[in-house]
Order: sequence, then C-alpha cells, then structure tokens
Amino acid sequence: MSFMAEYQNNMDSKGRVILPVKFRESIGETFIIVKGIKDCLLIYPMDEWQKFAEKLDRLDMNKANHRAYKRHFLGSSVETELDSLERLTIPQNLRKFAELEKELVFLGQGSYIEVWAKNKLEEVTAEYDIEAIAEDIGEF
Repeated sequence: MSFMAEYQNNMDSKGRVILPVKFRESIGETFIIVKGIKDCLLIYPMDEWQKFAEKLDRLDMNKANHRAYKRHFLGSSVETELDSLERLTIPQNLRKFAELEKELVFLGQGSYIEVWAKNKLEEVTAEYDIEAIAEDIGEF
C-alpha cells in the first residue's frame, strides 16, 4: 500500500471532512489518526500503525526523550472509522494541535497520510529549499 498525491477538502464546523476517494480505497475500515511532528496530523492504516507502535515499544523508557516521543504518538492516537457519508471526524484536541479550521490538505506519504491546514502547509513548504535538501540527501 502506498499513499501518494495531494488532495484538498473542506472540514465542517463539527470537524468532519470527506476523506479523498483514492485514500478511502486503501485505508481499511478502521484506522488511526494521531499528532504528527510539526503542525499536522497523521493517518495510519491499522497494519502500518501496528508496525510503528512496535517500534515505539522498543524505545528505551529510561531516556526522557524516548518517553516523550512515545507519549506524543501513543497518547494522541485515536482509532476511528469513516461514517456512512465517508467522512472522517477529527477530534477537537487534534484539530487544535494542527490548527485545522476549514481548508485541509491531505498528502500521501507512502505508508501514511498527512493532514494539514492549507495555510500551515504553505508556511512549512515555503521554509525549505528542495534543491538543497536533495543535494544533502543525495542518491538513495
């Protein structure tokens, strides 16, 4: 399974948004929505979430940064499903974290999906120089 492409959609005042068709086809009946690293949310199909959660379980709980990292993801994770109208309801605490209002962008990221407020994504992408990043990463 590989999520890719960018889709935009509007969220209503109750935090409901229609998940793009291409993503609905692969996401499964239940999935996980969780805080991302910077100003976004992440959506994981259950099988990919299990892989990620297993990695989190291997972190060294004697290290404060490891505990914080695990807490960030597991503490904010919500198992959810689409309603009968194919809408995802984003919990209030996650909407607040990602500063989601109305215009959302869904970005396929391979094994998961990022959910951004449109204006936040524009700010973040304006901050980086993809040419310099490509040079730093090199051939992979």
